[in-house]
Amino acid sequence: MIDIGRIVIKIAGRDAGKKAVIIDVLDNNYVLLDGETRRRKCNILHVEPLEQKIDIKKNAPHDEVSKALKELGIGTRETKPKPKTQKPKAKRKTPEQIRSQKEEKKKLRDIFRPKKKEEKPEAKAVTLEEKAGLVEEKKDEHKHEHKPDKKETKPKSEKPKKTPKNEEKKE
Repeated sequence: MIDIGRIVIKIAGRDAGKKAVIIDVLDNNYVLLDGETRRRKCNILHVEPLEQKIDIKKNAPHDEVSKALKELGIGTRETKPKPKTQKPKAKRKTPEQIRSQKEEKKKLRDIFRPKKKEEKPEAKAVTLEEKAGLVEEKKDEHKHEHKPDKKETKPKSEKPKKTPKNEEKKE
């Protein structure tokens, strides 16, 4: 049933539902189609043969296939080849144009570059203590001699006071 000139309907793919003619049998699984569909190979499982058949030669050109299908009242897919266009040749820039282009880039770079914060000369010599504000406190301590209150605890390095119990033990 699958032979050259047989009219088929595609049942799968992009061209599903469109009629075509078998132009060539490529092997047991594939055929070459042309007509309302694109001219290309197709799996025989994706086509359904009809009872109609036309007389065309193997690998017939698209013109012959379209004439035969018009007699049956079936339209064909017309594709127009795209006209070839030549790419315009790239013109080289003169050294003067390149220089002016670089200058424009520099100007734009300067405009959009984030400005750096100005560093103070004093900030370089500032220690962590000065940043924390401890230096000012030390200066204040020297000016106002701090007298320890009686409630303050003494540093651990000092020896504990001798109590009468400690003295008795030594004797």
